[in-house]
Amino acid sequence: MNIQHLRYFLAVMDTGSISHAAETLGVTQPTLSVALKRIEQEFATRLFVPDGRGIMPLPEAKRLEQRVRPLVNALMDIRRELASNPSPRTRLGIAQSLSEPWASRLVSWCGSRVEIVEGLPDELEKKVAEGSLDIAFTILPTKRKLPQKALFHDAYQLFVGPTHQFVGRPRMLIRELDRQPFVMRLGCEFLGSGRKLLDEARVRVAVVARTRQESTAAALVAAGIGCTIAPDSWARPGLHSIAFADFSMERTVGVAWKSVRYASTANTIGKHLGAMR
Repeated sequence: MNIQHLRYFLAVMDTGSISHAAETLGVTQPTLSVALKRIEQEFATRLFVPDGRGIMPLPEAKRLEQRVRPLVNALMDIRRELASNPSPRTRLGIAQSLSEPWASRLVSWCGSRVEIVEGLPDELEKKVAEGSLDIAFTILPTKRKLPQKALFHDAYQLFVGPTHQFVGRPRMLIRELDRQPFVMRLGCEFLGSGRKLLDEARVRVAVVARTRQESTAAALVAAGIGCTIAPDSWARPGLHSIAFADFSMERTVGVAWKSVRYASTANTIGKHLGAMR
């Protein structure tokens, strides 16, 4: 057993699957299976049991993960420190609509280990594909065939300020937006789809502002200038959300990467973000 075997073990724990771990690490499934077998032999205990087409970690595997992960991370840190050319910071892209609620949390958790780059999902995807970004925290699925992992789903709702006429209502119909003052979020990933839905419902909102800045849109809504449609995670103090009774739209948020080198980091960041949700 060696450190590589332990890294394989942690990848299986992160992804929950030998096949997924093999894909993200760029190794074969038999290679992972052999590594897991050697770890079980070394610790004289069974770690996984078959579960349908996959495997399920036993309590022993979870206990081992808790003890091994910090050790492996420490060893990797030592390796980087001893290298003549220290590894650069991970370049992490974050979708513009996710930046305000999530960027500060990522920085506080990752510290100097990452460099945050904000952009629209298409821009981030292109940069990951070209190699100028390592990982993107963005909207899935990507248009390009990149390895990716979904973290959570975000349903779209109406957001209004504290004095708006719709405040206090848990649900409403889409047609009630007709002629309502509306703040257009130009950075919204589903701007085109949203317009199509409104057109199909024969709803004509009265656009009073168009902005790419999420903070500006939130300030306008809070001031009562207009309402807007945004995903759950867009919520801010002072704003009220109202669900739609007659239509449903949601986005999938996750991480995407290109190089196998960043697969483990992407999965670790994704796991942390999912826990913060």
